[in-house]
Amino acid sequence: MNHFTSKLALQLKFWILFICLNSNLSSNAQAFFNLESGAFYTYMNDIRNGTNGTLFSLKNDFQTPVSPFLRLRVGYLSNGKNHFSFLFAPLKIIETGTIEKDILFDGENFKANNPIEAIYKFNSYRFTYNRRIISKDNFKFGLGLSVKIRDAGVSLKNKELFIENFSIGFVPLINLITNWDISQKMGVDFFGEGLAASKGRAIDLALSGRYSFTTNLQGNIGYRLLEGGANGNTRYNFIQLHFIFASLNYTFDKNNKAP
Repeated sequence: MNHFTSKLALQLKFWILFICLNSNLSSNAQAFFNLESGAFYTYMNDIRNGTNGTLFSLKNDFQTPVSPFLRLRVGYLSNGKNHFSFLFAPLKIIETGTIEKDILFDGENFKANNPIEAIYKFNSYRFTYNRRIISKDNFKFGLGLSVKIRDAGVSLKNKELFIENFSIGFVPLINLITNWDISQKMGVDFFGEGLAASKGRAIDLALSGRYSFTTNLQGNIGYRLLEGGANGNTRYNFIQLHFIFASLNYTFDKNNKAP
């Protein structure tokens, strides 16, 4: 087991224990399950690997397809104020084509005008805590912190070469959750997580309309922006992805158990 895997396992054990302890201690905790799916398209995905690597674009140099996606979030709301959740958001883009320039990628030269396959992976795992600051009948607003664990990278393959460069990294984020109830059945939700620094940034913003089918089941339709990247000495990658999604959220209310 390598260093990153050991650290990930330790983080997972800590958060699972923390959530379990808080669930047992709180008599007003509401566990929830959220499933989100839809389609996304690439507006920007610029990549360079290696000190003298070639800057190329999975958007402009390849034919980028519109792709489906799936995200799963589980968690609970304690005492109506403390939001704890874990997000699993896998993402993979597979592209094939023939480009008109050589690509120097991690020290290997992929010659122009040869068929090439590119795989872009960005799997995200996030542990989120959010504290409600405003909690009115029809409007709620909270701020918090998230820990993002990303398993990401790029691979290139042609008839002669196959190079992959994947890594695991940890990023702290600030999050913001806003819920506005327009009526008893309908509302607007905003969920944002992000942070920016001199060498990079990570931004995930979602705005959606909500409809309550029952007390426990809600559905959302909305738009998500995933944007960011890093500019390092040997790696450069900045992306901008646009999502159209639908989601279902089921709440297990301890006080009002669903039949």
